Amino acid sequence: LAELAVVEASGPEPFTLLARCCANLGRLSEARNWVDQAIARAKLNPGLHYLRATILQEQGDYADAAGSLKRTLYLDPDFVLAHFGLAHLELRRKQSRLAAKHFENVLSLLNPHPPESVLPESDGMTAGRLREIVRTTVRSVAV
Repeated sequence: LAELAVVEASGPEPFTLLARCCANLGRLSEARNWVDQAIARAKLNPGLHYLRATILQEQGDYADAAGSLKRTLYLDPDFVLAHFGLAHLELRRKQSRLAAKHFENVLSLLNPHPPESVLPESDGMTAGRLREIVRTTVRSVAV
């Protein structure tokens, strides 16, 4: 009981860790619950809203995922992976102009990053790799 009280009084970190662990194990409903608890403790943390969006996308809840990505960008307009995620969601909706705008934002935000720099919240993806992915995607869908 004392351990639970410590977790309850803490910030979002334990909940974020549990959300990531559950998501990695494919236990998406649990992951969503944990990330929601983390957000309740740190509403202005864009990384938590991004994590929530990735969980929602895995669950196939694209509308709510888009809402979480938009909250991420409201809190941090330069959050590269949120623009990337929204671009892909817009492609799913056949909104190529909106997708193109988000892809442009991604490339613009990546400009100051050296190719080998690892992007925040990317699980190790480099700026150079994301540039390649965006350019390939844009060519293949002709947005």
